[in-house]
Amino acid sequence: MLWIIAAIAGAVMLAGIGFLALKGDEDEAPAGDGAASSEKSVDPEGTTMASVPPPSGVPMHPSPSEELAAVLESQELWVEEDDEPTGPVPKILVRASGGTHPGQRREHNEDAFLVLAEHEVYAIADGMGGYAAGEVASAIAVDTVAEIFALGEFGDLEAGWPRRGAELASAIREANARVRKEASSDSAKTGMGTTFVSARFSPGRRRVYIAHVGDSRCYRVRDGEMKQLTTDHTLGAVGIKGPAASKLSRAVGVFDDIDVDLTIDEPSPGDFYLLCSDGLFKMIPEPEILEMIEKLKASELADLVEALILEANERGGRDNVSVVLVRIDEPDFDPGESGEHRLPG
Repeated sequence: MLWIIAAIAGAVMLAGIGFLALKGDEDEAPAGDGAASSEKSVDPEGTTMASVPPPSGVPMHPSPSEELAAVLESQELWVEEDDEPTGPVPKILVRASGGTHPGQRREHNEDAFLVLAEHEVYAIADGMGGYAAGEVASAIAVDTVAEIFALGEFGDLEAGWPRRGAELASAIREANARVRKEASSDSAKTGMGTTFVSARFSPGRRRVYIAHVGDSRCYRVRDGEMKQLTTDHTLGAVGIKGPAASKLSRAVGVFDDIDVDLTIDEPSPGDFYLLCSDGLFKMIPEPEILEMIEKLKASELADLVEALILEANERGGRDNVSVVLVRIDEPDFDPGESGEHRLPG
């Protein structure tokens, strides 16, 4: 109950701050030619960080995310792992494929993706900052998470969080520290950072733990509907309007401390989970992304990923575009036949 009260109080404070910031912008805006103002309001392409961080002590987004209560379909999804033992066999089968492309206007691809099937971990990172620095940041982030899961060394975990989700968030925090360290070692990389959205599936529990920072997204497609499960960490998401609205309020590698939002969902056979950078959803409207997935869902996952990336490029490809698509199926074996499919803890 205490974190719920704190989240509400934080949201109220944040709304007030956003209003004051907006009011100040309006009061200070100089009168001028309408056409000139319109030109200035055009957002730069690519991922950018807000030049002024959120006020100290006021998180831009509570962690765990304030939207958690709306996303969780029952409180049972947010229980201690020891209270809900993992089944001896998978309840779902998880398949995934990923791809990335620099787009039509970029010389460098600052995106990176991760398909770590042996740990059922999948991620997208969208880098930013200086000449080639963005691709360094995104590469460090995905490589760090892959390394930590390979070693099984997660460090300190968030108290009160389910272990699998806490481990994923801890890996992202370590990625934050490593990106910060690399940026401090080279002045050309100062200010570099990356978004990060990740999903860790537990087939034996039939859960997915979604941890993210920034505006790369995770969607769930179910029964002909597509739902965004993450909340963009942008100034626009907290009420700031105008040219700054698309700027990030949070990113991996920008500040020493980082809040990672965690969402838990219950996958069902037939579901698709789409992780993507903004180069996809800014080029293709969500209803059309859904239409493509529904139309091509019987195809190979790699073909569907390629089709989404190709469509984004055909519509202009103004930014790098990356996609990881996860499909949930019924287990393709009889659990009673043998014990070879038993899951570890």
